[in-house]
Amino acid sequence: MRKSNTRFQMSLSLVFLLSLGLVGTSKAEITFETLVEQVKLNEAKYKNIDLKIDYIYQSGPAAPRISIPEKNEVLIYATSQNSIWYVNQENKYRVEVEEENLFQDGSSRNSNHIKMYDGKLTRLLEQDHIVNLIQGYTGDNYHIRPHMLFLRGPYFYMPLSTLLSGDKAIADSPDANWSPENSLEYAYQGEADFNGLKCHQVWATILRNKKPVRRLEFWLAADRNFIPARYCSYQLKLSEDQPTVEGEVLEWIEVSPGFWFPKETKTTSFSPYLLKRGQKIVQWTKKYQTKEVSLTPRHELSFFQNLEIPAGALVYEIENRKIIKSYKKGSASDPESADTPADP
Repeated sequence: MRKSNTRFQMSLSLVFLLSLGLVGTSKAEITFETLVEQVKLNEAKYKNIDLKIDYIYQSGPAAPRISIPEKNEVLIYATSQNSIWYVNQENKYRVEVEEENLFQDGSSRNSNHIKMYDGKLTRLLEQDHIVNLIQGYTGDNYHIRPHMLFLRGPYFYMPLSTLLSGDKAIADSPDANWSPENSLEYAYQGEADFNGLKCHQVWATILRNKKPVRRLEFWLAADRNFIPARYCSYQLKLSEDQPTVEGEVLEWIEVSPGFWFPKETKTTSFSPYLLKRGQKIVQWTKKYQTKEVSLTPRHELSFFQNLEIPAGALVYEIENRKIIKSYKKGSASDPESADTPADP
């Protein structure tokens, strides 16, 4: 009788410890909310970063071929290659981009982009002749978030944890470009293996005016800091089982023990019109190739302030999204040269 009573007490103790989370269960369970929290915690590990990465866009056989009148200056990309240097350090950032573009009509154009924020002022130089000096923080489309490489662009300019946290979190995000007509629904699909990695599969369905229009699927790699190892996008009016976009990490870098970064990714888009007809033809591909990456940047404050403004550049000083002053660099209206006597 005493032995039975002891077993009963031990069982009660075990139940109590399990309720406190002090004893592991034989089969660990994870919820969608837990996953989002894990993504958020791991995103924070990449808050400080010094990264050099190449972005390569290549149109495919199903890319649009648009006949445009000569007077129209719209150009359709054939290829584009960006060399991006991105540094984020203690709430300051600097990004430099060199871009080479080739268009379908055979013409080409190179461009450059430099933007930085020092904690107070955002400075931007575009194409060597347009400068914005903006009071306060503004983001940039060239910011690199490892958890959002498959979705980098103006429509999803936010952390992955924000995208997975619901409409209010997205609306409160300072850089989100999100229509009030849109809403999101989420579903955790359980564990899935991808290229030997244990992943957690998550669906995010975008609704427009409460009607499902697009589904995003992420394979969050538990042993790679919950960075998506695979990504798919579906246009639901076309198909619920044939993705229009597929992406995957082809190779990884272990930056330091336990800290991973995609070394190479590839995203492929298929023509939705041909997909509807049962043909899976490539519309475009996008690749990222990491050249250098460090999670311990150590730059002086001047690195986030020194913007060399070329003579003759148009300068716009902006506050509260309004231009409060404009001038040409080196002209009489330039504050830095206005007090300098004119040459005789």
